[in-house]
Amino acid sequence: MNTNPVHPDAGKLVQEWADAYNAQDFARFGALFTEDVAYTVSAYGFAFTGRDAFVSHVQEYAAAVPDRTLAPRRIIADGDLIAVETDFAGTSSGTVPALPPAGQPVTAAFCTILRLRDGKIASQDDYVG
Repeated sequence: MNTNPVHPDAGKLVQEWADAYNAQDFARFGALFTEDVAYTVSAYGFAFTGRDAFVSHVQEYAAAVPDRTLAPRRIIADGDLIAVETDFAGTSSGTVPALPPAGQPVTAAFCTILRLRDGKIASQDDYVG
């Protein structure tokens, strides 16, 4: 069991994370992460290390689903870990072959595990449902 105190602003941090993502405010989104952040989505074979690489990936995906939104449903915090159940929805631009054709909906349910260090997100692991 984790004996670290629960992050006092877990809900606020998750809301800022989702708001910056949804607004495509990549500078604000990137500022939430450590410089050496590790990002993985094992189901898709994605793994990025470093804030610049991760934010670049998010920017590329924004072009693939320009109207995308993250909607956090449930947040569980324990020490330096925050688990977030999130719904993702948007419309494909048709630029990524793995996604539906242009104009078609793109939806997914995620569980994201955020690990914090010094008040910033040091890792993000996305599990797709």
